[in-house]
Amino acid sequence: MLVWKGWGLLALLIPVALNILMQFGIDYFLGAGFYKAATWSLPLAFSLSSIPVFLVGYQLNKKPARTLVDIETHEIVELKTIHSFFWIPLQYWSAILLVVSLWVYLANIGIIYQ
Repeated sequence: MLVWKGWGLLALLIPVALNILMQFGIDYFLGAGFYKAATWSLPLAFSLSSIPVFLVGYQLNKKPARTLVDIETHEIVELKTIHSFFWIPLQYWSAILLVVSLWVYLANIGIIYQ
């Protein structure tokens, strides 16, 4: 089950799309099967996808809140759309993607899970 608000699903779609594009590009230029055989290709794709995830998340979540005032009680209410994936704001997923890319790279070269 996936949980997102607003455009938070982009935290999943951007890395998947970039991984697919990089696989086609690397396999086209460096030979078929190179993407899966190389230890650096998947971590590089995750690292590069953290850039657009941060930029899109920052732009979407920096919009100011809309302030409303109840006429009868004079209570102030702020309405703001939060773009999040699994309750984490979209721009913070870039740091998670960097940690995942480091973890995948260390696992690929044999430091983790020998």
